[in-house]
Amino acid sequence: MVCPFEQGHDATLSVIACVFHPGEEIDHGPVDQPGQAAGGRVDLHWPVLEPGVAIGLFGLALVIGGYGSIIGAGGGFLLIPGLALLFGLDGAEAVGTGVITLACLHAAGSVAYDRQGLVERTVAAWWAVTAAPVALLSGWLLTNRLDSDVLLTIIGLLMIALAVFVAMGSMGGHQVGTDTPARSGVGVEPRVAALLVGASGVGFLNGAFAVGGGLIAVPYLARVQRLSAHRAAATTAAAGMAASSAAAVGHALAGNIVWAYAPPLILGAVIGSSTGARLGPRLSPRTVMVLLSAGLVTTGAPLIGFARWA
Repeated sequence: MVCPFEQGHDATLSVIACVFHPGEEIDHGPVDQPGQAAGGRVDLHWPVLEPGVAIGLFGLALVIGGYGSIIGAGGGFLLIPGLALLFGLDGAEAVGTGVITLACLHAAGSVAYDRQGLVERTVAAWWAVTAAPVALLSGWLLTNRLDSDVLLTIIGLLMIALAVFVAMGSMGGHQVGTDTPARSGVGVEPRVAALLVGASGVGFLNGAFAVGGGLIAVPYLARVQRLSAHRAAATTAAAGMAASSAAAVGHALAGNIVWAYAPPLILGAVIGSSTGARLGPRLSPRTVMVLLSAGLVTTGAPLIGFARWA
């Protein structure tokens, strides 16, 4: 695995050591795992990225950050395949590294949206209460238990299902709310039961696969809470910040994050997300949905082939 630390019996200590003491050797005591130094000493280091790799990661996150903020879906369905296909990460690494990037993307986007008064804070809070713990447990206990090829194949099949979901929603022509003055604040009454049910499923997707949560949450909130496309996207970004942050903690505990890739990804995601959040409200709801559908089509075809050959 391409990882800045060995996933020994104490992955949490390894994560902390990589963050605060890069390049140092940490003695975990006796470890009966092949490939480790005698006496259980694990050589922890922070790999130096080649400039081309760093620039590529930054560019990928920049584009996905802007796109994800505009549609409110986070962009995980583009980021995770990109990390796997373009940068050679295995399934758990792609998901774990992608999640920490998505958490920063959601944070930057939600702050920008909230300043514009588009976030329904009460709705986002109820959503986060359930989505966050489910995402943490899914990322910690499930993702790295799956074989990499199996995990990536599941993500590919999930993308196909999401494409069908969006297509059916478009053909159904379901109605959403509008940004009238009465709906411009945070006074929407949350439908708590429906929010908790939806958040459970989306939190699982956020934690286990880092794909599909936003794609489901945006139309779900638009339908359940009668929000406009822009307001649903903004509220999803705010709720996704909590869920993705919790998922990132879970993946860190499981040792799934390639920390050396995080800085360029996070920088690109924050810049792109802030720009996309400013641009999003200027686009019509129909344009937002077209961008969402185009993203699914663009990633769907390569993922089908990738799932076949994984």
